[in-house]
Amino acid sequence: MPRNVSHHTIWHDSKLSNNQICTRLLRNGDILAVFNEERFPFHHDSGQTVMMRSHDGGRTWDPASRKVVLPLTQTQGNWDCGICELSDGTLLVNLTITGFFKRGVRHEQPSWSAHPVTREYGDWTWAYKLQGWLGTYVLRSTDGGETWSEPMPVNVRPLKHGGCRLGIWELPSGSLLMGLYGRIRGYGEEGEGESTRSALMRSDDGGENWEYFSTLAYDPASIIDYEEPALLRLADGRLVCFMRTHVNPSSDARNMVMTISEDDGFSWTPPKWTNIWGFPAELIPLQDGRYLMVYGYRRPPYGVRAVISDDGVTWDVKNEFVIREGGLPGQTSEEKPGSSVMTPGTGESAAGSVSLTHPGGFQHIGYPSVVQMPDGTIVASYHEWSDDPAPVQYVRCTRFELDR
Repeated sequence: MPRNVSHHTIWHDSKLSNNQICTRLLRNGDILAVFNEERFPFHHDSGQTVMMRSHDGGRTWDPASRKVVLPLTQTQGNWDCGICELSDGTLLVNLTITGFFKRGVRHEQPSWSAHPVTREYGDWTWAYKLQGWLGTYVLRSTDGGETWSEPMPVNVRPLKHGGCRLGIWELPSGSLLMGLYGRIRGYGEEGEGESTRSALMRSDDGGENWEYFSTLAYDPASIIDYEEPALLRLADGRLVCFMRTHVNPSSDARNMVMTISEDDGFSWTPPKWTNIWGFPAELIPLQDGRYLMVYGYRRPPYGVRAVISDDGVTWDVKNEFVIREGGLPGQTSEEKPGSSVMTPGTGESAAGSVSLTHPGGFQHIGYPSVVQMPDGTIVASYHEWSDDPAPVQYVRCTRFELDR
Protein backbone atom coordinates (compact mmCIF):
# COMPACT_ATOMS: atom_id res chain seq x y z
CA MET A 1 0.00 0.00 0.00
CA PRO A 2 1.20 3.55 -0.68
CA ARG A 3 2.53 5.70 2.13
CA ASN A 4 3.83 9.27 2.43
CA VAL A 5 1.33 10.31 -0.24
CA SER A 6 1.15 13.86 -1.53
CA HIS A 7 -0.55 15.55 -4.49
CA HIS A 8 0.99 18.28 -6.62
CA THR A 9 -0.33 20.41 -9.47
CA ILE A 10 1.75 20.32 -12.63
CA TRP A 11 -0.22 22.80 -14.75
CA HIS A 12 -3.70 24.28 -14.37
CA ASP A 13 -5.17 26.82 -16.77
CA SER A 14 -8.77 27.80 -16.06
CA LYS A 15 -9.21 28.87 -19.70
CA LEU A 16 -7.76 25.79 -21.47
CA SER A 17 -7.95 22.06 -20.84
CA ASN A 18 -4.67 20.17 -20.37
CA ASN A 19 -4.62 16.39 -20.49
CA GLN A 20 -3.00 13.06 -21.46
CA ILE A 21 0.42 13.48 -19.88
CA CYS A 22 3.52 11.34 -20.42
CA THR A 23 6.63 11.52 -18.20
CA ARG A 24 10.18 10.20 -18.24
CA LEU A 25 12.95 10.43 -15.64
CA LEU A 26 15.98 11.97 -17.31
CA ARG A 27 19.57 11.03 -16.56
CA ASN A 28 20.13 14.45 -14.96
CA GLY A 29 17.43 13.68 -12.36
CA ASP A 30 14.68 15.87 -13.81
CA ILE A 31 11.21 14.57 -14.58
CA LEU A 32 10.27 15.71 -18.06
CA ALA A 33 6.56 15.81 -18.86
CA VAL A 34 4.79 16.34 -22.17
CA PHE A 35 1.03 16.79 -22.39
CA ASN A 36 -1.74 18.16 -24.57
CA GLU A 37 -2.80 21.78 -24.22
CA GLU A 38 -6.16 22.09 -25.93
CA ARG A 39 -7.11 25.20 -27.87
CA PHE A 40 -10.40 25.25 -25.90
CA PRO A 41 -11.50 24.72 -22.29
CA PHE A 42 -12.78 21.29 -23.29
CA HIS A 43 -11.36 18.11 -24.76
CA HIS A 44 -11.08 18.48 -28.52
CA ASP A 45 -7.86 16.77 -29.72
CA SER A 46 -6.86 19.79 -31.78
CA GLY A 47 -4.39 21.61 -29.52
CA GLN A 48 -0.62 21.49 -29.11
CA THR A 49 2.08 19.57 -27.27
CA VAL A 50 3.83 21.33 -24.38
CA MET A 51 6.55 20.22 -21.99
CA MET A 52 7.45 21.01 -18.38
CA ARG A 53 10.11 19.89 -15.90
CA SER A 54 10.35 19.11 -12.24
CA HIS A 55 13.77 19.44 -10.63
CA ASP A 56 12.69 18.02 -7.25
CA GLY A 57 10.97 14.73 -7.95
CA GLY A 58 7.53 16.10 -8.80
CA ARG A 59 7.04 18.31 -5.74
CA THR A 60 7.14 21.46 -7.86
CA TRP A 61 7.07 22.08 -11.60
CA ASP A 62 9.09 24.93 -13.02
CA PRO A 63 6.80 27.28 -14.99
CA ALA A 64 9.88 28.74 -16.69
CA SER A 65 10.55 25.32 -18.19
CA ARG A 66 7.21 25.27 -19.99
CA LYS A 67 7.80 25.14 -23.74
CA VAL A 68 5.66 24.38 -26.76
CA VAL A 69 7.10 21.39 -28.64
CA LEU A 70 4.88 21.70 -31.72
CA PRO A 71 2.61 24.77 -31.94
CA LEU A 72 -0.97 24.56 -33.16
CA THR A 73 -2.01 26.46 -36.29
CA GLN A 74 -5.28 27.45 -37.89
CA THR A 75 -5.29 24.24 -39.94
CA GLN A 76 -3.40 21.73 -37.76
CA GLY A 77 -3.25 20.52 -34.20
CA ASN A 78 -1.40 17.74 -32.39
CA TRP A 79 -2.00 15.54 -29.37
CA ASP A 80 -1.38 12.08 -27.82
CA CYS A 81 2.29 12.84 -27.16
CA GLY A 82 5.00 10.66 -25.65
CA ILE A 83 8.57 11.39 -24.55
CA CYS A 84 11.76 9.33 -24.57
CA GLU A 85 15.41 10.03 -23.71
CA LEU A 86 17.78 7.87 -25.75
CA SER A 87 21.05 6.49 -24.41
CA ASP A 88 22.97 9.28 -26.19
CA GLY A 89 20.84 11.99 -24.54
CA THR A 90 18.65 12.72 -27.56
CA LEU A 91 15.03 13.48 -26.71
CA LEU A 92 12.28 12.12 -28.94
CA VAL A 93 8.64 13.20 -28.82
CA ASN A 94 6.09 11.17 -30.76
CA LEU A 95 2.63 12.55 -31.40
CA THR A 96 -0.36 12.54 -33.73
CA ILE A 97 -1.08 15.46 -36.04
CA THR A 98 -4.62 16.31 -37.08
CA GLY A 99 -5.78 18.52 -39.91
CA PHE A 100 -9.04 20.44 -39.97
CA PHE A 101 -10.60 23.40 -41.67
CA LYS A 102 -13.01 26.18 -40.80
CA ARG A 103 -15.70 26.60 -43.40
CA GLY A 104 -16.97 30.05 -44.26
CA VAL A 105 -20.56 28.84 -44.40
CA ARG A 106 -22.38 27.81 -41.23
CA HIS A 107 -24.37 24.64 -40.90
CA GLU A 108 -28.05 24.85 -41.79
CA GLN A 109 -28.97 23.27 -38.45
CA PRO A 110 -27.49 23.38 -34.93
CA SER A 111 -24.43 21.19 -34.48
CA TRP A 112 -24.84 17.99 -32.45
CA SER A 113 -21.09 17.47 -32.03
CA ALA A 114 -19.11 17.85 -28.83
CA HIS A 115 -20.09 21.39 -27.84
CA PRO A 116 -22.55 24.10 -28.91
CA VAL A 117 -21.56 27.16 -30.90
CA THR A 118 -20.65 29.91 -28.47
CA ARG A 119 -19.77 33.56 -28.72
CA GLU A 120 -16.20 32.75 -27.64
CA TYR A 121 -15.42 29.86 -29.98
CA GLY A 122 -17.85 30.12 -32.87
CA ASP A 123 -17.54 27.54 -35.61
CA TRP A 124 -14.58 25.78 -33.98
CA THR A 125 -17.04 23.91 -31.79
CA TRP A 126 -18.18 21.84 -34.75
CA ALA A 127 -14.75 21.58 -36.40
CA TYR A 128 -14.31 18.37 -34.40
CA LYS A 129 -16.44 16.60 -37.01
CA LEU A 130 -14.33 18.02 -39.84
CA GLN A 131 -10.86 17.01 -38.65
CA GLY A 132 -8.88 13.97 -39.74
CA TRP A 133 -5.70 12.31 -38.52
CA LEU A 134 -2.82 13.26 -40.80
CA GLY A 135 -0.46 10.76 -39.22
CA THR A 136 2.07 9.91 -36.53
CA TYR A 137 5.24 12.00 -36.30
CA VAL A 138 8.48 12.15 -34.30
CA LEU A 139 10.38 15.29 -33.25
CA ARG A 140 14.01 15.25 -32.09
CA SER A 141 15.92 17.50 -29.71
CA THR A 142 19.68 17.31 -29.15
CA ASP A 143 19.85 20.26 -26.74
CA GLY A 144 17.71 19.02 -23.88
CA GLY A 145 14.42 20.21 -25.31
CA GLU A 146 15.39 23.81 -26.00
CA THR A 147 14.76 23.37 -29.73
CA TRP A 148 13.02 20.69 -31.74
CA SER A 149 13.35 19.37 -35.27
CA GLU A 150 10.63 19.49 -37.85
CA PRO A 151 8.13 16.61 -37.43
CA MET A 152 9.41 13.42 -39.09
CA PRO A 153 6.60 11.24 -40.47
CA VAL A 154 6.27 7.65 -39.25
CA ASN A 155 5.49 5.07 -41.94
CA VAL A 156 2.69 3.05 -40.33
CA ARG A 157 1.62 1.15 -43.46
CA PRO A 158 -0.35 -1.01 -43.90
CA LEU A 159 -2.27 0.96 -41.24
CA LYS A 160 -4.28 3.92 -42.51
CA HIS A 161 -3.40 5.76 -39.32
CA GLY A 162 -1.61 5.19 -36.02
CA GLY A 163 -2.63 6.64 -32.69
CA CYS A 164 0.01 7.24 -30.01
CA ARG A 165 -0.31 6.86 -26.28
CA LEU A 166 3.14 6.57 -24.65
CA GLY A 167 6.72 7.41 -25.58
CA ILE A 168 9.21 5.38 -27.59
CA TRP A 169 11.12 2.49 -25.98
CA GLU A 170 14.82 1.89 -26.66
CA LEU A 171 16.08 -1.70 -26.69
CA PRO A 172 19.61 -2.58 -25.47
CA SER A 173 20.56 -3.03 -29.14
CA GLY A 174 19.69 0.60 -29.82
CA SER A 175 16.62 -0.22 -31.89
CA LEU A 176 13.50 1.78 -31.07
CA LEU A 177 9.95 0.53 -30.65
CA MET A 178 6.80 2.63 -30.76
CA GLY A 179 3.39 1.26 -29.78
CA LEU A 180 0.46 2.41 -31.91
CA TYR A 181 -3.16 1.51 -32.49
CA GLY A 182 -5.12 1.88 -35.71
CA ARG A 183 -6.87 0.16 -38.58
CA ILE A 184 -6.02 -0.95 -42.09
CA ARG A 185 -9.29 -0.17 -43.85
CA GLY A 186 -10.43 2.97 -42.05
CA TYR A 187 -8.93 6.30 -41.06
CA GLY A 188 -11.03 6.87 -37.96
CA GLU A 189 -11.43 4.97 -34.71
CA GLU A 190 -14.79 3.45 -35.64
CA GLY A 191 -16.63 2.13 -38.67
CA GLU A 192 -15.50 0.37 -41.84
CA GLY A 193 -16.47 -2.98 -40.31
CA GLU A 194 -13.06 -3.31 -38.67
CA SER A 195 -11.96 -3.31 -35.04
CA THR A 196 -8.82 -1.51 -33.85
CA ARG A 197 -5.52 -3.35 -33.62
CA SER A 198 -2.35 -2.58 -31.68
CA ALA A 199 1.03 -2.80 -33.37
CA LEU A 200 4.70 -1.96 -32.97
CA MET A 201 6.66 0.34 -35.26
CA ARG A 202 10.46 -0.07 -35.28
CA SER A 203 13.36 2.23 -36.12
CA ASP A 204 17.00 1.18 -36.44
CA ASP A 205 18.43 4.63 -37.21
CA GLY A 206 17.59 6.67 -34.14
CA GLY A 207 14.00 7.45 -35.04
CA GLU A 208 14.31 8.90 -38.54
CA ASN A 209 12.79 5.97 -40.42
CA TRP A 210 10.09 3.62 -39.17
CA GLU A 211 8.39 0.46 -40.37
CA TYR A 212 5.52 -1.72 -39.21
CA PHE A 213 7.34 -4.37 -37.16
CA SER A 214 4.72 -6.60 -35.55
CA THR A 215 1.07 -6.94 -34.60
CA LEU A 216 0.49 -6.94 -30.86
CA ALA A 217 -3.17 -8.00 -30.97
CA TYR A 218 -6.00 -8.01 -33.51
CA ASP A 219 -9.45 -9.59 -33.66
CA PRO A 220 -10.33 -10.60 -37.26
CA ALA A 221 -13.96 -10.97 -36.16
CA SER A 222 -13.97 -7.21 -35.46
CA ILE A 223 -15.50 -7.64 -32.02
CA ILE A 224 -12.63 -6.63 -29.73
CA ASP A 225 -10.68 -3.37 -30.00
CA TYR A 226 -7.07 -3.53 -28.76
CA GLU A 227 -5.79 -0.04 -28.10
CA GLU A 228 -3.10 2.11 -26.44
CA PRO A 229 -0.35 -0.49 -25.88
CA ALA A 230 1.96 -0.16 -22.88
CA LEU A 231 5.30 -1.96 -23.07
CA LEU A 232 7.49 -3.35 -20.27
CA ARG A 233 10.90 -5.02 -20.58
CA LEU A 234 11.52 -7.68 -17.94
CA ALA A 235 14.87 -8.40 -16.31
CA ASP A 236 15.23 -11.56 -18.44
CA GLY A 237 14.74 -9.59 -21.68
CA ARG A 238 11.17 -10.60 -22.43
CA LEU A 239 8.71 -7.89 -23.43
CA VAL A 240 5.25 -7.66 -21.86
CA CYS A 241 2.53 -5.51 -23.38
CA PHE A 242 -0.80 -4.48 -21.82
CA MET A 243 -3.65 -3.11 -23.93
CA ARG A 244 -6.96 -1.38 -23.35
CA THR A 245 -9.96 -3.26 -24.78
CA HIS A 246 -13.48 -2.46 -25.94
CA VAL A 247 -16.12 -4.79 -27.37
CA ASN A 248 -18.29 -3.99 -30.37
CA PRO A 249 -20.91 -2.91 -31.16
CA SER A 250 -21.44 -1.44 -27.68
CA SER A 251 -17.84 -0.09 -27.31
CA ASP A 252 -18.05 -1.14 -23.67
CA ALA A 253 -14.68 -1.20 -21.89
CA ARG A 254 -13.53 -4.65 -20.75
CA ASN A 255 -10.54 -5.89 -18.77
CA MET A 256 -7.02 -5.31 -20.02
CA VAL A 257 -5.21 -8.00 -21.99
CA MET A 258 -1.55 -8.98 -21.92
CA THR A 259 0.80 -10.38 -24.56
CA ILE A 260 4.44 -11.53 -24.25
CA SER A 261 7.37 -11.52 -26.68
CA GLU A 262 10.58 -13.51 -26.33
CA ASP A 263 12.26 -12.09 -29.45
CA ASP A 264 12.40 -8.32 -28.87
CA GLY A 265 8.89 -7.74 -30.18
CA PHE A 266 9.02 -9.64 -33.46
CA SER A 267 6.33 -12.12 -32.40
CA TRP A 268 3.77 -12.13 -29.60
CA THR A 269 1.66 -14.63 -27.72
CA PRO A 270 -2.11 -14.48 -28.25
CA PRO A 271 -3.71 -11.83 -26.01
CA LYS A 272 -4.59 -13.15 -22.57
CA TRP A 273 -7.41 -11.62 -20.56
CA THR A 274 -6.46 -10.40 -17.09
CA ASN A 275 -8.78 -9.76 -14.14
CA ILE A 276 -7.76 -6.08 -14.06
CA TRP A 277 -10.21 -3.43 -15.25
CA GLY A 278 -9.01 0.07 -16.13
CA PHE A 279 -7.33 1.99 -18.95
CA PRO A 280 -4.99 3.08 -20.32
CA ALA A 281 -1.88 1.78 -18.54
CA GLU A 282 1.84 2.35 -18.16
CA LEU A 283 4.33 -0.11 -16.66
CA ILE A 284 7.81 0.27 -15.16
CA PRO A 285 10.34 -1.97 -13.40
CA LEU A 286 10.89 -1.07 -9.75
CA GLN A 287 14.26 -0.88 -8.04
CA ASP A 288 13.40 -3.80 -5.74
CA GLY A 289 12.89 -6.17 -8.70
CA ARG A 290 9.11 -5.98 -8.82
CA TYR A 291 7.01 -4.33 -11.52
CA LEU A 292 4.37 -1.61 -11.30
CA MET A 293 1.42 -0.84 -13.57
CA VAL A 294 -0.70 2.32 -13.23
CA TYR A 295 -4.00 2.94 -15.04
CA GLY A 296 -7.06 5.15 -15.11
CA TYR A 297 -10.27 3.98 -13.44
CA ARG A 298 -13.30 5.43 -15.22
CA ARG A 299 -16.18 4.03 -13.21
CA PRO A 300 -17.32 4.73 -9.65
CA PRO A 301 -15.50 5.86 -7.60
CA TYR A 302 -13.16 6.94 -10.48
CA GLY A 303 -9.53 7.92 -10.18
CA VAL A 304 -6.14 6.29 -10.82
CA ARG A 305 -5.08 2.86 -9.58
CA ALA A 306 -2.05 0.60 -9.66
CA VAL A 307 -1.10 -3.03 -9.26
CA ILE A 308 2.19 -4.73 -8.33
CA SER A 309 3.64 -7.88 -9.93
CA ASP A 310 6.58 -9.86 -8.58
CA ASP A 311 7.63 -11.27 -11.95
CA GLY A 312 6.03 -8.97 -14.54
CA VAL A 313 4.05 -11.86 -16.00
CA THR A 314 1.63 -12.69 -13.19
CA TRP A 315 -0.76 -9.81 -12.54
CA ASP A 316 -3.73 -10.02 -10.17
CA VAL A 317 -6.33 -7.44 -9.16
CA LYS A 318 -5.92 -8.59 -5.54
CA ASN A 319 -2.66 -6.61 -5.59
CA GLU A 320 -4.42 -3.42 -6.71
CA PHE A 321 -4.29 -0.20 -4.71
CA VAL A 322 -5.64 3.34 -5.10
CA ILE A 323 -3.33 6.18 -6.09
CA ARG A 324 -6.10 8.74 -6.42
CA GLU A 325 -9.83 8.40 -5.95
CA GLY A 326 -12.20 10.89 -7.60
CA GLY A 327 -11.15 13.37 -10.22
CA LEU A 328 -14.60 14.52 -11.33
CA PRO A 329 -15.73 18.09 -10.56
CA GLY A 330 -16.48 18.38 -6.86
CA GLN A 331 -14.30 15.39 -5.98
CA THR A 332 -10.86 16.89 -5.60
CA SER A 333 -8.54 15.96 -2.75
CA GLU A 334 -6.04 17.98 -0.76
CA GLU A 335 -3.29 16.05 0.99
CA LYS A 336 -3.88 12.38 0.18
CA PRO A 337 -6.08 10.23 -2.02
CA GLY A 338 -9.59 9.53 -0.86
CA SER A 339 -10.74 6.00 -0.21
CA SER A 340 -13.98 4.15 -0.80
CA VAL A 341 -14.16 3.49 2.95
CA MET A 342 -14.23 7.23 3.64
CA THR A 343 -17.37 9.32 3.73
CA PRO A 344 -17.56 12.77 2.11
CA GLY A 345 -17.57 14.21 5.60
CA THR A 346 -13.90 13.31 6.03
CA GLY A 347 -13.02 16.15 3.71
CA GLU A 348 -10.99 13.89 1.44
CA SER A 349 -13.70 13.28 -1.13
CA ALA A 350 -16.53 15.73 -1.54
CA ALA A 351 -19.86 14.59 -2.95
CA GLY A 352 -19.95 17.07 -5.82
CA SER A 353 -22.80 17.61 -8.23
CA VAL A 354 -21.67 15.32 -11.08
CA SER A 355 -23.28 11.90 -11.17
CA LEU A 356 -20.78 9.11 -10.61
CA THR A 357 -23.02 6.78 -12.57
CA HIS A 358 -23.48 8.99 -15.64
CA PRO A 359 -20.82 11.73 -15.62
CA GLY A 360 -20.88 12.25 -19.40
CA GLY A 361 -17.69 13.79 -20.71
CA PHE A 362 -16.39 14.16 -17.17
CA GLN A 363 -15.51 10.45 -17.21
CA HIS A 364 -12.40 11.38 -19.24
CA ILE A 365 -9.80 11.26 -16.47
CA GLY A 366 -6.56 9.42 -15.84
CA TYR A 367 -4.16 8.63 -18.70
CA PRO A 368 -1.45 8.12 -16.07
CA SER A 369 2.30 7.96 -16.57
CA VAL A 370 4.79 6.90 -13.89
CA VAL A 371 8.48 7.12 -12.95
CA GLN A 372 10.52 6.05 -9.92
CA MET A 373 13.06 8.42 -8.43
CA PRO A 374 16.53 7.31 -7.25
CA ASP A 375 15.36 7.46 -3.60
CA GLY A 376 12.55 5.00 -4.39
CA THR A 377 9.72 7.54 -4.47
CA ILE A 378 7.17 6.90 -7.20
CA VAL A 379 5.64 9.80 -9.12
CA ALA A 380 2.41 9.09 -11.00
CA SER A 381 1.11 11.87 -13.27
CA TYR A 382 -2.39 12.11 -14.76
CA HIS A 383 -5.22 14.50 -15.60
CA GLU A 384 -8.54 15.15 -13.90
CA TRP A 385 -11.19 17.86 -13.68
CA SER A 386 -10.85 21.08 -11.73
CA ASP A 387 -13.43 22.73 -9.51
CA ASP A 388 -13.47 25.91 -11.57
CA PRO A 389 -16.96 27.38 -12.21
CA ALA A 390 -16.51 25.89 -15.69
CA PRO A 391 -14.43 22.75 -14.91
CA VAL A 392 -11.38 22.07 -17.10
CA GLN A 393 -8.99 19.16 -17.31
CA TYR A 394 -5.63 19.83 -15.69
CA VAL A 395 -2.48 17.79 -15.02
CA ARG A 396 -1.20 16.83 -11.60
CA CYS A 397 0.93 14.16 -9.98
CA THR A 398 0.92 12.01 -6.86
CA ARG A 399 4.11 11.14 -5.00
CA PHE A 400 4.18 8.04 -2.82
CA GLU A 401 6.34 5.24 -1.50
CA LEU A 402 5.63 1.52 -1.46
CA ASP A 403 6.23 -1.05 1.24
CA ARG A 404 7.99 -4.24 0.19
